[in-house]
Amino acid sequence: MSLLNDLPDNSVRRLTKVVVRTLHLIGMAGMFGAAMDGASEPTYFYLAMISGVVLVGMEAYSGWIWFVQLRGVAVYVKLLLLALLHVALQHAIVILIGVIAISGFMSHAPGWIRYYSLLHRKVVYSQKDLLG
Repeated sequence: MSLLNDLPDNSVRRLTKVVVRTLHLIGMAGMFGAAMDGASEPTYFYLAMISGVVLVGMEAYSGWIWFVQLRGVAVYVKLLLLALLHVALQHAIVILIGVIAISGFMSHAPGWIRYYSLLHRKVVYSQKDLLG
C-alpha cells in the first residue's frame, strides 16, 4: 500500500491548498518586508498574486457559493485594498496591514462568520442549505 492510497479522498486537495497557501503567505510577507524597506521587489508580488489566483480558483472549483459567503467577500475587499496600492503607494504598509488583518481574522473566525452569505442573509455551508 502506498501512502497516497491510504489517505482520505480529500487529502491531496487539502495538502495542495496548504502548500499554495504557504507560498501565498511567503509572497505576502515578502511584499510587506519590501514595503517596510521602501524597496520594490516584484518577485514577492508575483508569488502572492499567482498563488492568490490559484487559491481563488480552487475555492471556485468547489462551488459558486464561496463567492457570496463572507470568506469570499473578504477576498474582494483585499483585492480592492491591493488595487489602492497603485494610487496610494505611500500608504503601502497600512494597506498591507489591513490585508493581513482581514486574512488572519477570516482564517480563524468561527464558521457562522466565514460561511455567512450577505446575499442570502444566513449561514450557508453549501447549495443544499438554500433548498430548505
